[in-house]
Amino acid sequence: MKVYLLQFSPVWEDKEKNFEQVKKWIRSNKPSPDSLLVLPETFATGFSLNLDKTLRGEPHLTESFLKNLSSQFGIWVMGGMISPAGINSARGKNSVVLYCPNGTKTGSYEKVHLFNPSGEEKVHLPGNQVKLFEINGLKICPLICYDLRFPEVFREGTKNGAEVFVVHACWPRKRRNHWKVLLQARAIENQSYVVGINRTGEEPETEYAGGSIVIDPQGNIILELGKESICKEAILERSLVDEWRAAFPALPKR
Repeated sequence: MKVYLLQFSPVWEDKEKNFEQVKKWIRSNKPSPDSLLVLPETFATGFSLNLDKTLRGEPHLTESFLKNLSSQFGIWVMGGMISPAGINSARGKNSVVLYCPNGTKTGSYEKVHLFNPSGEEKVHLPGNQVKLFEINGLKICPLICYDLRFPEVFREGTKNGAEVFVVHACWPRKRRNHWKVLLQARAIENQSYVVGINRTGEEPETEYAGGSIVIDPQGNIILELGKESICKEAILERSLVDEWRAAFPALPKR
């Protein structure tokens, strides 16, 4: 399966400008039909905790954009957004949503581990379930940023059959060494592909260094981006997961 990583610098709290950025990158890269495009955590607003901005027009505004993007280009699209937590809640949910090539919403995942140091738990409600989606024969488990520090959710995904983990993030430059080490560890531990899609650029209080990456089931890096805004592709092969798990059967011992 071909996966495209779109690493870019979102304009702070400006959904329309960020939608235009994504469309511009996709038009210029012309992704293959039935491939998977992955976008960072909260790609439409940056990591803002201002619900007046992040929830404006939601869920319809961002989901309609992703729906149209997937159907227009005939691709799978998986991206992060802030969704309403429900009609009886004033909070939001830090989510990843998935659309298939005909524009149908396949499902969503809500971030389980909210980033307490930023005060995220004051405005968002946590999710409570690891989700799996099948794309082109591969079972894919999306996770979000701070989830990366908790190996238990990865183990839960593996227990349920995950072969690929996609970590959507707004991971800051000052902790970029943790980003790479933890992603490689999760790939090695779970004998799975790990795709880490991060943003770049700056926000009012945070600088980001990009470093989006694709790691194979043995922990080898097959694609690594720098700090620039860029769209790059990688190939994921289910046979590599099956062959390594058979050759080095560590998972049954867990």
